[in-house]
Amino acid sequence: MKGRAPRSIPGEPGTFDALSHLFIEVRHAIEGFQGGTHPSLHMSPSIEFAEHRRYEKGDDLRTVDWKALARTDRHFVKSHEREAQLAGLLLLDCSASMDYRGSRAAMSKLAFARVLLGAMGYLLIRQGDAAGLVTFADRRHLYLPPSNRPGHFAVLMDHLVAARAQEDCTTDYDTTLKEVASRLGQRSMIVLVTDLWNASKETEIALSSLCARQHDVVLFHLLSPDEIDLPFEGRVQFVGMEKDGAVDADPTAIRGDYRDELKALQEHWRRTARRAGIDLVSAVTSDSPARVLAAFARNRTGKRTAP
Repeated sequence: MKGRAPRSIPGEPGTFDALSHLFIEVRHAIEGFQGGTHPSLHMSPSIEFAEHRRYEKGDDLRTVDWKALARTDRHFVKSHEREAQLAGLLLLDCSASMDYRGSRAAMSKLAFARVLLGAMGYLLIRQGDAAGLVTFADRRHLYLPPSNRPGHFAVLMDHLVAARAQEDCTTDYDTTLKEVASRLGQRSMIVLVTDLWNASKETEIALSSLCARQHDVVLFHLLSPDEIDLPFEGRVQFVGMEKDGAVDADPTAIRGDYRDELKALQEHWRRTARRAGIDLVSAVTSDSPARVLAAFARNRTGKRTAP
């Protein structure tokens, strides 16, 4: 993995070290999944017919235009243009809940999301496509238009490492997704990394609408292991990170119901994703970003080869 040397961001102490660390984490994630290979992120590549030319010995018979042969009694092959450039827009949830790490993960959800999106941005640009970035919480905080110009990946990484979770801030998926939809022209890839807390029916509709417009939507549902199995013991005060207040409870008494509710929520999103055509990847921060990317790549390969 190559890129311009990290640069510091004015007003952000220690940014150089943080950015260097993110470059290293992204490199490890890229090199760690699928033995360092780089699968195409195109779900259904846009390949356009360019022209006919005379058949030559050794040409793939699948490219022969049999209709032209029937009309002219001559063998022609169809020549196609290369895949159209894909515009990828990476969406980073910076709401307060994304700052949660817990006791069994090496990094917070936000830090994990930075690595995933940095790797996705690198893959997009490496295959000749464009990558942009949106950071949001209760509103959209940053919009970096998709590009693959020299040096753009380093700019994208600068913004990723500068992204911070917004304290006491809820997540406004709907406004952000509507704004993203208004900016998209050509068929694009939208990659959203979020914990989906406070997502609503309107969020489902907004994501499904992007799919209906032929955009390729990838949703990484990211949780910490503590959020999955509620491992705490003794009387605990649970404090909401997004203006949800606080409640005292015995985890032992509520653990079963909590897990059932979470499983129901996860199954609901799986059904929603299947119905809409969203590429959903469930991820846990105790896992490695490389393993999460490998699961994503296997899922894409399976969909491309499905009859």
